[in-house]
Parts: sequence; C-alpha cells; structure tokens
Amino acid sequence: MQAQRRVLALAASAALLLTGCAGNAVSAGNEGSDGPKELVSVPGFDAATKTITVGSMVPTSGIWAPAATNIVGAEAYFHRATQPGGPLEGFTVKVKNVDTEYNPSVAVPLYSSLKNDVLMFTNVLGTAINQALLPQLKADDMLVVPASSDQRLADEPNLLPFGAFYGVYHSAALDYMANEEGKKDAVYCVLAEDSDFGAEVVESFEFATEKLGLTTGATVRYPGTLQDFTPQISKLKSAGCEVVDLGGVGAVVQNAAVRAVQLDFQADWIAGHTAYNSSLATGAAADYIKDNVRFVVTGTEWGDDSAIGQVQMEEDIAAVDPQAKPMANSYQTGYLAALTTTAVLERAIADGDLSREHLLEVAASLGTVDDLGLAGGAFNYGASPAERRSGTSMSIFTVDDSSPTGLKLKKYGYESAVAAEYNESATAQ
Repeated sequence: MQAQRRVLALAASAALLLTGCAGNAVSAGNEGSDGPKELVSVPGFDAATKTITVGSMVPTSGIWAPAATNIVGAEAYFHRATQPGGPLEGFTVKVKNVDTEYNPSVAVPLYSSLKNDVLMFTNVLGTAINQALLPQLKADDMLVVPASSDQRLADEPNLLPFGAFYGVYHSAALDYMANEEGKKDAVYCVLAEDSDFGAEVVESFEFATEKLGLTTGATVRYPGTLQDFTPQISKLKSAGCEVVDLGGVGAVVQNAAVRAVQLDFQADWIAGHTAYNSSLATGAAADYIKDNVRFVVTGTEWGDDSAIGQVQMEEDIAAVDPQAKPMANSYQTGYLAALTTTAVLERAIADGDLSREHLLEVAASLGTVDDLGLAGGAFNYGASPAERRSGTSMSIFTVDDSSPTGLKLKKYGYESAVAAEYNESATAQ
C-alpha cells in the first residue's frame, strides 16, 4: 500500500561554523586530531548539507486524524533545536511520517519501507506497534523514541522512552484521591482493559491501595473493543464502589459514563492521559464526566505561563503552524519525543559519529534529560538501560468546556511518595 508521508524541513536560518561548546552541535568538518571526528554520510544523514532525516510513525487517518498534532509537536521542538543557539544549530532536520492506522500489521511493512531513509525514529505511537517492530529494530540496530508509557519497554536497548509510565499515573491518582480529596474511607475499585496495558493498571492499583491502606472492592476487566459497559457498571455498583480507577484508551470514559448515568451509578472516577479526548466536554454524558471524573496527566494547562516548557512549546507550535489550535496531550507527546531525540543527536554529533551503532551507545548511557515541566519530571536514563527511571510528578485535571483544550487544571505537580515507590519497584523488576 502507498502510505502518505509528510515531510517538513526545519533548518537554522544560517549555517554557522560551530564551536564545541556545551549545548551546541559541532562542525561537520574535521577539527584536528584532538577535536571531534568528521561526520560522514550515513542513511538518514547527508554530511554535505548537514541534513538529518528522522522517521515518525503516527496514525493520521480516520478516527486517528487528530493524532497528527503529535507530528506538529515534534516539528515544533526541532524548529527550536535548529535555531541559532539551539543544540542542533547549523543542521537541518526533516521529519518523515507514515500513517500506521494504529495497526501493527500495517506498521511493520511501513517501517521496512522507511528504515533506509532515516537516521532513527522519533514518536512511534502505540505500545503494540513498538512491540511488533522490536525484532526488526534489533536486527537493524535502529533506535526508536516510542510514544508509549509501558514500563515493560523501559529497558529495551533499541527503545528510548520518555515521560511517566502508566502505573505511575494511576498510583499517583489513587494517592491524590485518598489524601487530597478526602476519600481515605471510600471503597476503591478498578475497571481495566483486558490487555497488557490493563494489567499494568491493575498491578499499580493493587500496589497503591495496599500501601495507602485503602478498602478495595471489585476488579473488573473488559475487552478493548467494548462499547456497551452495562455488565461492567452493574458489577461495580453491586460491589459498592465509590472510587473507580479506569484503565483504558479512546472512548472508554464516554462509553462507561453513558451506562453509569443510565444505571444511576454515582462514583468518582480517575483516568489517565490515554483515556482523554476533546469530545468529552460536549459529548454524551458530559455533565456526569465533568462532575465525576479526574484525569491524571503530566504538565500544565494551555496558557499557563508558570511552566517554562508550556510557554516554550506554545511559542514553537505557533512558529511552525500559526493556525494550530490548543489541544491536550498530543502536541506535548510529539514535542517531548523530539526533545529526547535531540538529546541523542546532540551527543552523537559532538562525538563525530552518527552511525546507528553509536546512537544506540549514546542512548544506553544518556544520563538525565530535563522535561521542562512537561512530562512529570526529568527522565534519568542512567548509565545503562536497566537504570532508567521516569519522573513521578503528576497533574490533576477536570473536564471543562470553558478551557481551550477541554481540560481544566486542578492540581499541578502532585508529588506522590506511593507513585515514586511504585516506579522504583516496577522498573527494578
């Protein structure tokens, strides 16, 4: 099949001869035996023009069309990185995206068609797709920055994750409900997708509720394609659930809320970033969702000038797409994926080696990468993949149609000791 490929060249306004000072890429020329090596052309890098091409695998068709904002977010950060004074000053970055349709069977051949044209991949969206690609990534020595919060992928040498993991989101949200919203005596239940993702949510639920000494009720699972949640809501209601931890994606919040209204199930709900979409503020069961659901997401709300990363991201998005509209999560995901990619490229350029093998070496011991207040705290990559630890600072939002993104900030940067403990224990396994 022919996949649409969107290409944007993002370049510095002038190609300057660079010094080797911190924060800047080095010259592509040979600077002597004591200086950096000369960069040579490799797949995805043209040494003559200093052009880097990175791959992107984000679904952009059908119901996934809004995910294209992930690509804009990546373009926005690369725009900043290639400006004078940026870490990739003097270089050009091209982003090639292929539409995976969020389907592993579509993604695998698309990867094969693109791999010889790119230096590495940034923003490969979806746990299942990253898992499906892993055998080929290993065979090709390809480095990928995955848009996935699955903690099981954290120590894969060919994957360089960013941001908090699923279990951190949910354990922090449980802590918040118990200690910030006065729900210590409530009955806590979990409604989770019947998948590996759902299993991670259930694991963090069990960990956090035990550590917090909370009363638990039912654990209810559901197939990922489910639309009618009548049996599941009935079980939760019969179990006397008062707070429900929802582990799901896509339209699950709306579908569950519709049945909760019909069955008069009055409970507080917590949901992660995977379950938010902009239609929740105005769609079916919107009033119930506004009153009952708390979303746990990293970062802050649109227009908040107290977080340097939010201000910077909004400026950069406007620079590459002046018509861009505010949106929660997706710009941020692409922006952070590009930030992480840039951290690798900057180090590899300074080393004078953009080979795939060296990119993997850089990624294996990247140290700490600042998240600019957008991803739950700095990501510590350590000196090996086994040492990788995400941040654990979460933000709590409610659905509000007066907000430009549909999410209204309730608490920024909630620090949960339970989430930090879970993060350490789960990553160390």
